[in-house]
Amino acid sequence: MKKFAIVAGTFAALLTATPVLAQDTVVVTAARQDRSAMNAYFTSNGPPAIGVTRQADYFVTPLFVSSDSRDRNLRTQELFEMLGATLDAAGSEGITLVAGRYTLEPVTRANMRQLPVTGGNRPDTNRVQIYARIPLRGEGASVRATAERIAAFVKEIPATGRSFIDVGATSLAIDNPEQYRGAVVRHIAEESTSYAGMFGSGYGVRIEGLDGDLYWQQASETEVFLYIEHSFTIVPG
Repeated sequence: MKKFAIVAGTFAALLTATPVLAQDTVVVTAARQDRSAMNAYFTSNGPPAIGVTRQADYFVTPLFVSSDSRDRNLRTQELFEMLGATLDAAGSEGITLVAGRYTLEPVTRANMRQLPVTGGNRPDTNRVQIYARIPLRGEGASVRATAERIAAFVKEIPATGRSFIDVGATSLAIDNPEQYRGAVVRHIAEESTSYAGMFGSGYGVRIEGLDGDLYWQQASETEVFLYIEHSFTIVPG
């Protein structure tokens, strides 16, 4: 079963950058302009990052399938019945439902009851969290259009008893970021070499840190920025 993870928080508050996991689809956290003091590499205390910006592969929207019936067993029954109805409707709408914390897997009727049932935002409420995943395609793709599509989809899902679905903020996801490591390294080499060239033909660069983790961060509404924390020094050739 193919694994992947989400890009959480399209316009959410920035969290500390997270290293990419090879072969997985990963979360891209927050907008690049919201640079955090927690991430010194993106602050005025350190050099500007050099990396690769590319379009994300998916929009991902969190869905919280809930029930607020008084009896806990009834709440659980109702929310899973509504989740099953959501699964039945998703395929015909071109929507994939996935779940997990960072590494996600498709949700099916066979595995949906393995999802953790947590407390909701109100007393006597329980819920499970899943994500609606939609491929990000075309120049007209946008968070707003995707959010409207998901809202319309959720509106048509039949409720059971006191079940309901809350919709979170639409975010981004990217497949197998490690495949871009070579491009990031090449870009670092090109940029650092161009700086050395400003000092004349007798200068080169010494680069450190290229064996470190590949990191990711959101760059725009539809793009992600991938980088490796590194440093370079211009030295005589």
